[in-house]
Amino acid sequence: MKELLALIPESRRKLLLFLCEHRNEFRPRTLSRISQEVQLAFATTVRVMKKFEALGFVKVYEVGRAKVVVPTEKLKDLCAKLQDA
Repeated sequence: MKELLALIPESRRKLLLFLCEHRNEFRPRTLSRISQEVQLAFATTVRVMKKFEALGFVKVYEVGRAKVVVPTEKLKDLCAKLQDA
C-alpha cells in the first residue's frame, strides 16, 4: 500500500497524509486553514479537495463564506489500511 502512496503526486500525498493525521479530530478545518498548514497554494488545495470529494474521501460544506472539509468513513478506512501497511 505504501508503494501506491509513493506514486501519488506530492500535493495529493501531502493532503492525504494531513487528513489521515487529523481524521479523528472534531475541530472543523477550512480549505484556507488546510492550505496554510500543509503549505500548499490555496488553488492547489481546492483542486485536490474537489478530486477527493469526487472519490468520496471528504465532504466539503459551505459555512458562510468558508468551506469546511469533513473526512468520510471511506477516508478513515483508507488511513487505517495505510497505517497497517
